[in-house]
Amino acid sequence: MHKSFTFLVKVFTTIQRVTKKASKHVGLPFVYGGVLLLAIFYFTGLTNYNWLTLLPVLCILAGIVGYVKSEKRKSAY
Repeated sequence: MHKSFTFLVKVFTTIQRVTKKASKHVGLPFVYGGVLLLAIFYFTGLTNYNWLTLLPVLCILAGIVGYVKSEKRKSAY
């Protein structure tokens, strides 16, 4: 039981470290990637599947949130 708990703590701290470093760089690339996915799905005719159309929207929203967060960090206000 103790080994599994320490393993979970290590995994959680590793994920937390990676997300903290990656959150500085997810702004505009996620927006661009989401728009690109949206265009690819449209031109290939994959717009009939809800989960495929939701994926680019989530990428775009995550990119917007990341970009605004990084811009707020840069400013003194």
